Order: sequence, then C-alpha cells, then structure tokens
Amino acid sequence: MTKVLIVDDESPVREAVKLLGEWERLGVTKVIEAQDGEEAKRIIVKERPALILSDLQMPRCNGIELMEWVHTEAETAKLIVLTGYDEYSYMRRAIQLGSFDYLLKPIDPDVLNETLARALADVTPDEDDPILQIGAFIERHYAEELSLQGMSERFYLSREYISRRFKQQYGVNLSEYLLSIRMLEAKRLLETSRQRIYEVAQAVGFSDDKYFRKVFKKQIGITPNEYREQCQRLS
Repeated sequence: MTKVLIVDDESPVREAVKLLGEWERLGVTKVIEAQDGEEAKRIIVKERPALILSDLQMPRCNGIELMEWVHTEAETAKLIVLTGYDEYSYMRRAIQLGSFDYLLKPIDPDVLNETLARALADVTPDEDDPILQIGAFIERHYAEELSLQGMSERFYLSREYISRRFKQQYGVNLSEYLLSIRMLEAKRLLETSRQRIYEVAQAVGFSDDKYFRKVFKKQIGITPNEYREQCQRLS
C-alpha cells in the first residue's frame, strides 16, 4: 500500500494537488492531508506515508522543522517541497536536509506528475511502477510521436520488457493503448469544438488527416464527419 501525505496550511493548495495528481496510475492507494507540521507528525507516525509533499511556511511547525523531524524519525520517506518563488533561503535548508525535489506554486500538472513518478519510483520499487509511469506519460503526450523504441530509450527499459509488462498491466499493447487514447480525445474534440477534421487529426497526433479518417472509421465504425453530425443531432 503506497500512501502520500500533502501538508499545507492552505486548503486550496492541498485540494489542487489532490485533484491534479494521477494517483491511480502512479500506484498510490491513499492520499492524506495535514494542515501543518504538527498534524503531519501525528499522521506520519500512524500512517507511515512513502512520500510527503510539504509547504515551507506554516504555523506551529513549518516545513523545515517538519523536514528535520522526518530526517530523524521517518528517514525512509521521500519529501517534496511545495514552495513559492520568494523562499530561496528556505530552499537552501530543504536541499541540505535531502529533499527529493521541489514544486513551485501554482502547481503545474505535468511537472507535478513527472515529479511524483520519479519520487515514487524511488520509494516503491515494484516492477509495475515504470510501466504505470509509461502509461501516464502516454496519456499526457499522446499528440507527440511515440513508439516502443522511444519509451525504451526514455525509461531505460528494454523493448521486450516494456512490451510484455505493458500488455500484462493494461491488457493491450502500447500502440493499441496510444491509439485508444487518441481516439477518445478525437471524439471529445469532435463533440465539443469547431476544429476542422485536419486540425483534430493534428491535435491527437496524426500528421495525415486522410490516414486519421481511415483509422477513425476503422476504430469507431463511422467517419469523423458522421460522428460529429451524429453528436449534433443528439445534442
């Protein structure tokens, strides 16, 4: 069971991290919140989270004090600092205390999830973790040119290993998974936007709109134009 603790005295920040984190894909089973360092200490003793995301400036027990405590009392936990631009002096101390990384507020979803993936890969060495990271990467970068070879080079895993483990984890191979993500996004764009078909094709990773039309019809059963017309009739 992989637990993550979010420590921040501002509830909107805690809520943002909770909403933006791709917890299921990253193998996180429980996300816990604390509003200051003192509450965090009690939770850490009870729950033993693998990863802690902590603000620096908080009442009662600030992020640095919490980090000092974690350094001696829960040294196996990884800690990511949540910080503003004007807290460099705090950051120097956080680095000295061995923080894994830091995230600038407001939180960027892509940066958050990439940082979480790296940190969780360190604390949860289960062999499915890199495959979950690859799945999450595909979901964010489906519009780019992606391939098994590219994933192999990016995640330092053999093509054979990725191919075998990905099929076991997701029930389809990597290219089929990528195609399903692209088709879902294409349908969403056809339903909700006025983009031309070639623009939709480009937005989901197809440079050739004729090929996109052919693939779409094969996967969905009707052409992109027919799908859009069908959606308009139903709305």
